Amino acid sequence: MNRTIGVLAIQGDFQAHLEVLGLMGVTGREIRNSGDLEGVTHLIVPGGESTTIQKIAQFDGLWDKLVDFQGPVMGTCMGSILMARTILSPDARGWGMINLAVQRNAYGRQINSFAARGKIAFLDHEFEMVFIRAPKIIKYGDDVKPLAWLGNEVTGVISGNKMALTFHPELSGSTLVHEYFLGL
Repeated sequence: MNRTIGVLAIQGDFQAHLEVLGLMGVTGREIRNSGDLEGVTHLIVPGGESTTIQKIAQFDGLWDKLVDFQGPVMGTCMGSILMARTILSPDARGWGMINLAVQRNAYGRQINSFAARGKIAFLDHEFEMVFIRAPKIIKYGDDVKPLAWLGNEVTGVISGNKMALTFHPELSGSTLVHEYFLGL
């Protein structure tokens, strides 16, 4: 199967995702406008500032195309916020790709960022999770399956071909999460 991996590259840590894809021998395409989505089969929505992304992406119709994207999507940190149906603090409506409610900046400010070892359902060992001004998953629907945990707290979910992670797997030094995503 031919895959074209798009990485939303308006703002945020998109370069780190492109580097992980490169380590896997996969070429990623930067998505900066609506035309860049043409032919993309898989989409990665990285961490960053959700309000900034929304403002910029609305200029040429990219926002609507992202909302309607049918292929596999992996959202990390801010990406998980945009994919959610409900966003808290401040309250907003996300893309609704996943029946999920998230709270922005739930761990605190930038200075409260941290890394910890957690569990991912498809791995038999702990995985380093990096949280930078990260959101928390507050609740999720019956059609959503937990995929990652830090202790008892759910830090990642999957619903169909949509995966939302509140941490940054691209900063872990591992390609395993990206490999799993490309298999969706």
